[in-house]
Amino acid sequence: MESKKLNRKTLIFLSLIFILALGLRMRVFTKQMNVMNLSYDPKNYWIMSHQIVDDGIYGYAYDIPSGISNARVMPGYPLFLAAVYKILGDKFLQITAVRLLQVILSSLSVLLGFLFVKKAFKKDSAALLTALFMAIYPTYVLSTVMLLTETLALFTMLLYFCLSLFAFESGKKMINLITGVAFGAHLMIRPALLPLFIFPFIFALISKRSFTTRCSVQDDGKVCQSEHSEESSLSAIRQKNRPLVSMFLFQLIGVVLIMAPWWIRNIVTLGAFILTAEGSGNPFLAGTYPYFKDYMLDVAEEIKGNNDLQMAYGIERLIHGFKTEFWLYIKWYTIGKTAHIFNEPYLSRLL
Repeated sequence: MESKKLNRKTLIFLSLIFILALGLRMRVFTKQMNVMNLSYDPKNYWIMSHQIVDDGIYGYAYDIPSGISNARVMPGYPLFLAAVYKILGDKFLQITAVRLLQVILSSLSVLLGFLFVKKAFKKDSAALLTALFMAIYPTYVLSTVMLLTETLALFTMLLYFCLSLFAFESGKKMINLITGVAFGAHLMIRPALLPLFIFPFIFALISKRSFTTRCSVQDDGKVCQSEHSEESSLSAIRQKNRPLVSMFLFQLIGVVLIMAPWWIRNIVTLGAFILTAEGSGNPFLAGTYPYFKDYMLDVAEEIKGNNDLQMAYGIERLIHGFKTEFWLYIKWYTIGKTAHIFNEPYLSRLL
């Protein structure tokens, strides 16, 4: 089933899928609407957003306000929470409003998923299946009521994917600039995609490099491509690549426009250029507790707020664990962690 425009049947199915997605998310929202006991990362983000508004300090810590500035997490999601808190002025009403906004964004992500697959593969059936899976996927449904980056990151990522297709298809400077802005917005929430920014351009460059072989027949056989024709081909390739270079530059400008305030803030406030965030120590340390037994109970207070100390202590725990409980750690880092996570989804434990 291939078509450029949505036919009536596809539109009906897509509408039903959207209603299903919205209904499932609203069901979770209504069940969790009065639950305000946050823990772990949701609680930390929540406290952080209040500190931003009330004290003007951007800093991430555990269970308490950081009291000092840091760059442990990207600013996109904390600023989103802070904006809601600033508008409403109530910490608990903030939770409800954020959950409701995330229900809407997650439902719209289903439509973006459909649009991306439809645009990329020109298949209504594949696009509808994508939308359906996104509508019912438990993680996407449950994450809407959690104060976590998942929902906003998914929305901005899919928005970037969709805009990228339009940008490469049209080559228009403004669309490429907007695409770069969308990518920058996603990086401000989750920076994991940053190394992949160049890949669409590499793919486009490779696909455009079609050398034209010109052949002439001589007495001793077929001779292909004279020096003149080779120069002509290279000139043609350069001409073809000029729009690609322009597209790359405009997308890069869009990314820089969004990321620059974060870089400047880090230089001015922290005295260092920090490209994304510097909070890798905590998840690394957390992973050194097999089956999360005695989770973080042995972590001293001075370590909790320091990324470098957390990374160092995590390495120390890892080495000690393999020395003293080798098979436990082997099992944990091979099949144990996967089995533990998928036995009960992580988000379910937080609800």
